[in-house]
Amino acid sequence: MHNAIVKYCHAITMKILWVIVLVVLSTSVISQDSIDPVLNKQQRDLFMKYLSLSRDEQFQLDERKLFSQKAISIAEKLNNPEALMEALSSNGYITAQEGHYVKAFDIFNRIMEISDSVGYNTPIDWRRKAYLNNVLGLIYKELGEYDMALSLYYESLSICDSVNWSEGVSTVLINIGVLYELTGNTGQAIDILNESKAIADSLNLTPRLIDIYINLMDIYIKTKAYDSALISGSRALDIAISNNNPYDQAFVETGFGKLYSMQGNFADAVSSLTKGIEISEKNGFDEIHLESLIELAAVYRKMEITTAADSVLHSASEIDNRILIPRLHVKLLLERSLTSSARGDFRSAYKLHRRAVFLQDSISNSWENVKYSEIETLYHMKLQKQRNMVLEKNLSIKQMQVKQQKFFIFISVGFLLILTWLVILFYRKRRFEHKTNMLLRERNEKIKNQEQVIRIKNEEVLRQELDYKNRQLTSFSLSALKQSESLDIIFQQINDLLNRQNIKQETRSKLEQVIAHLRPLNSQKEWDEFRSYFEAVHPSFYSSLKDIAPELTLHEQKICAYLRLGMTTKEIATITFRQVRSVESTRFRIRKKLGLTATDNLFDFLESL
Repeated sequence: MHNAIVKYCHAITMKILWVIVLVVLSTSVISQDSIDPVLNKQQRDLFMKYLSLSRDEQFQLDERKLFSQKAISIAEKLNNPEALMEALSSNGYITAQEGHYVKAFDIFNRIMEISDSVGYNTPIDWRRKAYLNNVLGLIYKELGEYDMALSLYYESLSICDSVNWSEGVSTVLINIGVLYELTGNTGQAIDILNESKAIADSLNLTPRLIDIYINLMDIYIKTKAYDSALISGSRALDIAISNNNPYDQAFVETGFGKLYSMQGNFADAVSSLTKGIEISEKNGFDEIHLESLIELAAVYRKMEITTAADSVLHSASEIDNRILIPRLHVKLLLERSLTSSARGDFRSAYKLHRRAVFLQDSISNSWENVKYSEIETLYHMKLQKQRNMVLEKNLSIKQMQVKQQKFFIFISVGFLLILTWLVILFYRKRRFEHKTNMLLRERNEKIKNQEQVIRIKNEEVLRQELDYKNRQLTSFSLSALKQSESLDIIFQQINDLLNRQNIKQETRSKLEQVIAHLRPLNSQKEWDEFRSYFEAVHPSFYSSLKDIAPELTLHEQKICAYLRLGMTTKEIATITFRQVRSVESTRFRIRKKLGLTATDNLFDFLESL
């Protein structure tokens, strides 16, 4: 379990160092434009070319180091401190990737001296200082100087906060979380990593997210939350592949090897570790190469293949002698001790284990100093923060008072203007509504009067027209009645002549022809004229009559019309040249077809149509 605690710290540290370098290089005061005034076109292109090649992960570390050294040479000849810091930063990162932290420390310490000589006048300058403190703290941590590491981390964090550099805050928090993870304080490490993850998510910082997922994977492995470890590792591997970053891929494959080993899945563990070894060996990542070899030897030991484990440990010892990383050296000693014990060589196992414990105790003692250093650092930071807060509060109170006065005046004036505008608007609206209502009332009154006049005129015209037609109908009826009476007299006189015996037969025949010809013509002409006048006065009479009694004959319809005009039976008989009894019979048939009872008045019924 102790071996599991310290396994990935070095690889995580190097990954974080790479992220810091990328961030600072992307935001550094040096840019193509800032070098332009110093470098001529050819020198600038050559410098930028070598600097870009030194950062290209597609090349081997020794090739990239050669490119960075050429960039350093050009910057030194040109006496350009900004360009020199850029080239040295790239060279220092490559040296740290190789696992040579002492050499890397010298390089970054030189960069710090140059940075101090240039000065800190802009936020970018302070970001550079925060970056260098962070990197130097990382190197101190790898060398086992935890108190110095934590002190530099907090100084870097303070600078990042003062210049509002969120990317730098996220990176420093990851390094602090790694430091706590090394000592087994996983709870605090998780809290710090989650805080860093919140910043990285908000700013979409992909390199930070890889570091966070890798650290979370390691913590989940320690706490045996294997499913969560697999998810975090898969996310880190996906990002590493999409970014085409072999360092990240090698590290994550080594993490999967550890995960599978703890689950007892040795075949997959060997496969993942072999991939990590191939990638790190190909690219010259000695640190990850050594880490992967130690883990592979542990897997072979668990599989009881001690021969293979010894072979792997021999290769690991060669790299360990070359890079001399205390943490990995302790890990290698412990694994060699366990392998010797598995072979039955308990004497060698005891000696190796004692050496490992001694070195580990030295590192643990350093961590005890960290606790006091952390408390002192936090105390000074909080004290300074409280002083700054007092000054800021005094200033903010005065500023707030002035702002409140200005705000109150502004609000008061604005309120008065709005109130005045609303009053004017309300007054105009009320006046407009009153004027509009007056006009509408006058207009409606005129329209009402005009409509009443028109209605009276129309009623008068209709009444006059109805009276006229009624007069015509009455006149026509009276004329027809008089004509009928005259014709009756004529017919009576002709009949009297015909009844006489002394009239010649020829004369009799002619008189009968006159009677026969005169009576039908006179009757049809009178009826057509009468119906024309009657329908003009009573347009719906015949249609209503047909709806009620469609079986009425034409003669019966005529009798109904005469009855509607109020004529008596005798008058109707005279007009129609019929006997009174015949007209009475027709009236009876009409009442029957109309469905009237003995008590119903035929005239009243016809008048209602």
